[in-house]
Amino acid sequence: MLSSTALYLYTTLISFGYYSEGQLQKEVWATLTTWKIVHLPVVERFEYVGIANWCLIILPNACLALWCATRLLKQTYLLPQRIGVYLVGAIAVCIIPIFDTRQEINLLNALLGDFGFIVNFIYLPLLLILIWMVKKVKKKT
Repeated sequence: MLSSTALYLYTTLISFGYYSEGQLQKEVWATLTTWKIVHLPVVERFEYVGIANWCLIILPNACLALWCATRLLKQTYLLPQRIGVYLVGAIAVCIIPIFDTRQEINLLNALLGDFGFIVNFIYLPLLLILIWMVKKVKKKT
């Protein structure tokens, strides 16, 4: 995770140094456009190499999310983690082709961000307060 974060920081700093603010607002995939600049005699399209290497950076994050999801299934529904991996993986493979445009992906990101905010900053604190109150009432009786 540390190496992925360091590489993200490096790529961000390079993008900020190469592009102006207006170009970054217009460009959807600034890193991919930066890779198109590179010309090597051996590799005609260097961005293919960059995309393949970027998959190695995304892989640990995807594996961590998959492990968390299957661990949650294991603890909540007593489902074996191996079956959970297959289940969550199959669901992801079926859902990914639904999103075709960048706007749909941005909408999904916004909805998941709002959902995560509600869970982390509203639901969990209220649940903590509720559990605290229930334990306090049980202690008195």
